[in-house]
Amino acid sequence: MSCFKDAKSLLWQSVDELAASPPEFAVDSGKDFTRCRKLSFKSMIHLLLSMEGDSIQEELYRFFGRNLDAPSKAAFCRQRQKISDSALPSLLTKFNSKFHISLFKDKYRLVACDGTTAEIFRDPSDKTTYFEPSKASSYGFNMVYINAMYSILDNRFVDMVIQPGRMLNEFSAFCHMVDSAGCDGPPIIYFGDMGYASYNNFAHVIENGQFFLIRANDRMLHGILGSSVEDLRDMDRHLDLIMSRSSSRKNRPDPEPGARFKHLSRNCSFDYFDDRYSLYRMSLRVVRFEISDGVYENIITNLPDHEFAFEDFRDLYFLRWNEETAFRSIKHILCLSDFHSRRFKYVVQEIWARAILYNFSTAIISKVAVKKKDTVHKYQVNFTEAFKMCREFLRTSETGPGIDVTGLIAKCVEPIRPGRSFPRYEGKSRRRRPFSFLYRN
Repeated sequence: MSCFKDAKSLLWQSVDELAASPPEFAVDSGKDFTRCRKLSFKSMIHLLLSMEGDSIQEELYRFFGRNLDAPSKAAFCRQRQKISDSALPSLLTKFNSKFHISLFKDKYRLVACDGTTAEIFRDPSDKTTYFEPSKASSYGFNMVYINAMYSILDNRFVDMVIQPGRMLNEFSAFCHMVDSAGCDGPPIIYFGDMGYASYNNFAHVIENGQFFLIRANDRMLHGILGSSVEDLRDMDRHLDLIMSRSSSRKNRPDPEPGARFKHLSRNCSFDYFDDRYSLYRMSLRVVRFEISDGVYENIITNLPDHEFAFEDFRDLYFLRWNEETAFRSIKHILCLSDFHSRRFKYVVQEIWARAILYNFSTAIISKVAVKKKDTVHKYQVNFTEAFKMCREFLRTSETGPGIDVTGLIAKCVEPIRPGRSFPRYEGKSRRRRPFSFLYRN
């Protein structure tokens, strides 16, 4: 079986497995999706995965055909209410489990954690997502925040925590996803940006027997080391910390040689101070290196010396950029910003659907071989066109005329220009408001 047909069959197999257990996906397991309707559970999942940015009625016509028998918008809204909150997350997990896991050094799984915002339709009555008019927006806006775990070498999303904009907490989202992943399977190295650098996050990874590689600013390194790092060009130092809520010297035992006490205030979240942990010991490795003239990167990690030398961290950390490009694809190509509801519950539903569609697309794209050409540049797949083709292939019926997905993807290529860089945009960013319901096709 070809790779694209295999990916599609595995996705529908995962949907069938979910449909076989009604309590997992139906709000009312004894009533919902028990009658024979055009918008069954399977067709609803199929429709949610393949939706673009058009109106609901136009999406229904595209899926069922432009005829009088197509379901109405009201029918779609009634049926989506019956899908439980756990259905699409479970589908993502089931679908991912059917693919091979790529390992770094034949041992480690690389998982990046990052977040992005998504602006939803304006609703001042929703205080959990609404932001009042300000310099950023004179009109006011509603926003959700997406925290996502992304398997770097496999190019797929593995978990998400979606929060209302006013309830954003990257620390708690990170801890929840790390605890959900647990310690089963190959060891994981969690990559994170500055927003995820906290002692509590470090402790959750350590307690789950995993590893982390998280970026930090000079201020945090100053707090960890007790001295400024601004004059240091490079550094690879180990540090043993003994953390406590008490700042009194009377409650401190004699520290081990080289250990340093760290007082955590009551306002600092830390989940491992209890009767069993009056103190908490943590071993960290702090790495600093220069990435360009006068620009330095700080990394906090617990990776062992015998497997990861100082020279490895420069290339290793930049692998995290793959998740940034994944967010770009899922937002701008797969229409993540064009939601079909104002309610937070259904916005979350569509975000999970876009993540599943992204994973389905990358499973196909990764198997496409680009023909080598005798030219100056090497060539790669044009991802914008490739994602659109995969979505169209997912929408097509198995009995209807098929499309040569891999052939079309291999035909749309673009040159690779390594080493290109652009200055960071320092001006005022432009806000992209959601496309109004009234002006959709």
